[in-house]
Amino acid sequence: MNPTAILQWATDYLNSQDYKVVVETPWSQVIRFATSNGPVYLKQTPPALFLEPKIIQLLQGQFHANVPTVIASNDVLYGFLMKDAGITLRSYLKTNFQPELLLTAIDQHAQIQRSVERNLESFLALGVPDWRLEKLPQLYEQLMSQTEFLKAEGLTDKELQVLLDLTPHFTAQCAALSQYHISATLVQPDFNTNNTLFDPATQKLTFIDWGEIVISHPFFALHNYLLQAIKHHGVTASSPLYQQLQKACCEPWLEFAPENKLLEAFVLIQKLFPIYSALAYYRLMLAVDPQALKSFYGERLAGYFREYIASTHLI
Repeated sequence: MNPTAILQWATDYLNSQDYKVVVETPWSQVIRFATSNGPVYLKQTPPALFLEPKIIQLLQGQFHANVPTVIASNDVLYGFLMKDAGITLRSYLKTNFQPELLLTAIDQHAQIQRSVERNLESFLALGVPDWRLEKLPQLYEQLMSQTEFLKAEGLTDKELQVLLDLTPHFTAQCAALSQYHISATLVQPDFNTNNTLFDPATQKLTFIDWGEIVISHPFFALHNYLLQAIKHHGVTASSPLYQQLQKACCEPWLEFAPENKLLEAFVLIQKLFPIYSALAYYRLMLAVDPQALKSFYGERLAGYFREYIASTHLI
């Protein structure tokens, strides 16, 4: 990637549109411009993840989803410009905690998931990976076949053998989850309050960071949201607020099953989540510089697999 070239392209485009660019704060691959028409954000992605502007435009144009407005996109330099949509919900809640906003984010994100579930072909045509439940066992086996790679990531021969032996168990868990007949849809691997923007003036929520989405079970995204609420907002799994949040996760799917059955599905999601996380992280490793990724996140892949093994009580 060429950050100089993408910055020059963004500057030239915004100047041609009378935005009068002033570069303020670069952060990673996202740059904020203060312009005469308000803040504008430039995002440059790895080539393998440059689905995001098309996904955003499809979500906004066809499904009227609360996603950023894309101003322009550069397919050569893998960058696009977006209008400002507020501050992160996480930063807002840190100083002005309002539990109802956590609930609203769940509801609105789930409504996006429900709205697109009958139109998945449009997203598959863009190149969004198909990770529906019937596909996950094959993806698991493909990753487990990367023996030397997984050893280099820290897994031992004993752990690898256990994971191989767990293949039928993982397949059975996926099959059990499919029995709840919850439709596959878009799954944002890191749905959380930091990837949700909030405009205090309008109270509008905007969901960002769509470049790594897959087609899979909707509860993967919602379970991640619950985990992040525990991590960043002081919610505990035994608290009444957590129960409210989990209930909010179930409500959009009550036509498929009563709440108690949907909560059973969440239990299965929790068991499968380490493998889903491993697959998502592996995909990211293939898309970016893996050493830079490790420097930022640390050694994660082996940890996800160990979490799954621990949940089976085999080691």
